[in-house]
Amino acid sequence: MRSSSFRFLAAATLLLPAGAHAQGNVSTLGFGYPAGLLSTRALGTGGAIGEIDPLSVSNPAAINSFGGSVLYFQVDPEYRTLHVGNGSEKTSINRYPLIVAAIPVTQDVVLGLSVSNLLDRSFETTTRTLQTIGDSAIATTNSFKSDGAIADLRVALGWTPVPWLKLGVAAHAITGDNRVRNTEVFDDSTRFARLVDTATVGYTGNAYSAGFELIAGQDWSLAGSYRHGGPLSLKRGDTTLANAHVPDRIAVSAAFLGIRGSSIAVRTAKDSWSRMAGLGSAGLRITDGWDTSVGADMLGPRFGDRNIQLRAGARWRTL
Repeated sequence: MRSSSFRFLAAATLLLPAGAHAQGNVSTLGFGYPAGLLSTRALGTGGAIGEIDPLSVSNPAAINSFGGSVLYFQVDPEYRTLHVGNGSEKTSINRYPLIVAAIPVTQDVVLGLSVSNLLDRSFETTTRTLQTIGDSAIATTNSFKSDGAIADLRVALGWTPVPWLKLGVAAHAITGDNRVRNTEVFDDSTRFARLVDTATVGYTGNAYSAGFELIAGQDWSLAGSYRHGGPLSLKRGDTTLANAHVPDRIAVSAAFLGIRGSSIAVRTAKDSWSRMAGLGSAGLRITDGWDTSVGADMLGPRFGDRNIQLRAGARWRTL
């Protein structure tokens, strides 16, 4: 009975996030943390240059700006400190959200490959509880760990038909899995053995995207992209547990490029996370909103034989 309840708890936590009214934060609803598909450079501006940054994977037309072969690997460590009363708990998570490669096919055509995290669901929690067994209350340590992500594998093709216009299209394979491990350890280990339960589910889907960048007067850039999400399935082994769709996304940005080595931009984007609601409980409500950011990536003062690059930005969400 106890083992069955653990399996149910693990599956419920993974597959059936609790409903949250007027809640737009998809990470708190059980699907994972949305990495944003942005490079460290774009994140430094709050995401404002995401549509013109070739290292980000939002706009396939941006790969035309590489100017040569590129291989880029990104690591985003996360550090958290939780204070409870007089005590504190520190955790760290290493995320690898973005790998990008590009190679020129012709003078005007670029082929790009990327692997990025659409949603990351890596975390671990530990709690102390009391279990009542018969007429005894036994202290236990409960650990719940999730390891996995939903990845976006993109093949993009960029074309520059004229110097002031860049176009791009891409095909996306959405894949990944979540591995959950639930462990209960009794303080009285001589009488009660440790209980361990595991569950693994996988995701399979696809999407397509297209984008453009228009250069006006060499000083201004107007860019935009659209991703159309295809079917998304949640499976355990060969059994399909639920079906939904990969979120659609639309994004538009404008940037001033008139200062050498600098970009000043504004960007707004909307991800339709509600299209994933079919993977959760029937009462799950997700509010789709617009993310807007303003930021700058500017050439700073000279330090030795190099200039310092300065980045700043602000980002807010409208539900």
